[in-house]
Amino acid sequence: MRKKQLLSITMAALLAAGLCACGDKGASEAPAVQETQDGTEVSQEASGEAGAETAEKDQETITLKFFNNEPTLTEKLNEINAEYTRRNPHVQIEVIDVPGSDYYTKVDTTILSGEQLDICFFNVKFDYTSRAAQGEFYPMDEFIQAEGASSVTDLYTIDSSMEDGKVYGLPGDVKEYLVWINKEDLDKAGLEVPPLDWTWDDFEEYAQKLTWGEGPDKHYGAMLYTWDHYNVLTAYNRLDDNPYLNEDGTLNLDDPAFRESLELRYRLEQETQCAIPLSEVMATNLDFRTAFFSGKCSMLLMATNIIPQTADLENYPHTFQTTYASFPMPEGGRPGYAYADNRFYSIGATTVNAEEAYKYIRYFTTEGIPMKGVTFTADTNNTTGITDVVELMTATNPELYDKEQLLKVLTNPNLKNNFWEYVPSYTGEIVNLYRAQAEKAVMGEISFDEALSVATEQCQQVIDNNQ
Repeated sequence: MRKKQLLSITMAALLAAGLCACGDKGASEAPAVQETQDGTEVSQEASGEAGAETAEKDQETITLKFFNNEPTLTEKLNEINAEYTRRNPHVQIEVIDVPGSDYYTKVDTTILSGEQLDICFFNVKFDYTSRAAQGEFYPMDEFIQAEGASSVTDLYTIDSSMEDGKVYGLPGDVKEYLVWINKEDLDKAGLEVPPLDWTWDDFEEYAQKLTWGEGPDKHYGAMLYTWDHYNVLTAYNRLDDNPYLNEDGTLNLDDPAFRESLELRYRLEQETQCAIPLSEVMATNLDFRTAFFSGKCSMLLMATNIIPQTADLENYPHTFQTTYASFPMPEGGRPGYAYADNRFYSIGATTVNAEEAYKYIRYFTTEGIPMKGVTFTADTNNTTGITDVVELMTATNPELYDKEQLLKVLTNPNLKNNFWEYVPSYTGEIVNLYRAQAEKAVMGEISFDEALSVATEQCQQVIDNNQ
């Protein structure tokens, strides 16, 4: 807590400095006497024309630093930025690529050190809210209100406001989860493309039939990755919103869906052994793209924003076509319910120009995301349809995609994306504590009872510490 308090104080100081640097619309007028670089004092009136020229010159040299975690899309990002600069010649966007897990650390240390950071993004809401609570981001409320909007939900379909009602990030890329399937393997096993209302039992049956071989060359029917949501798979169907917490802030780990999800993953990886064991994935640092496109597994539960990487034959050479299936539901579950998450774009507290950074983020999260062609946008005024986005997603090497089936899954009339809405700033701590125990359980190191008991005690302590 002491470390968090110190960080918050530091962030507050940086933010205050940023507010001063960015200007105050309600401040008094500039003094009537100005001093030039050589020390000569001139009246404001006499320097009016020169001042205007200087302001114009300053406008032309504004550079916003965009910290990017998608280096594979840097070329597309540069195209989007070039269009923005064409419309706004006084703004240049400098893209700073920070791939992999180092991204969040780089963002944190850059802001904490007081270095310029104008734009950054976070892939899940709890990573956004935890940093916003520590003062890492510049508040956007005044800019939102200046547009005539009373709330961020007037502009976007997803609410990014914090517990105190303030907004520190705008919703961007909408990422829906679905199952990717190697069509050649499906045909080899004599299986049809799964129906839209298939269950986790069906998934397991498919995975068993798609598993063959032994030893290091064994081919698995499926792969579940290392991210936290693979430990709560059935909860995303049975529970709405943030599965870890109830709306009143109480812990929800006693819901049967948590044990059910652990049992499901354990059964797939340890009992029927039709999914790549988590222990192997972690020990070999096995990338999900490598596993799927190299033919080590036949099915992969993954987000839509990764789909265009199917065409990256330089890094993931393959010839088979990928088809798609909906997010499976548990027995007696709700048809069409699927896990989905959203990216949030924020202005760093150390920004050089908060208003210009906001304008750029508004452009990027409305017009830029459709131009990127890999995800959907949360913009309330979006006019780009699902078919249009899918066309962009599959434009390169289109023969590698079962586009018709992808559209069928994404236009399922029963599809209900289960986004997290209630996400207190300490949610990330709870998720990580639970994941640590869940991993031990699905690898057979501890019992389900012990995992749930320890996680409950640790997570409740986090809640108590934040009351």
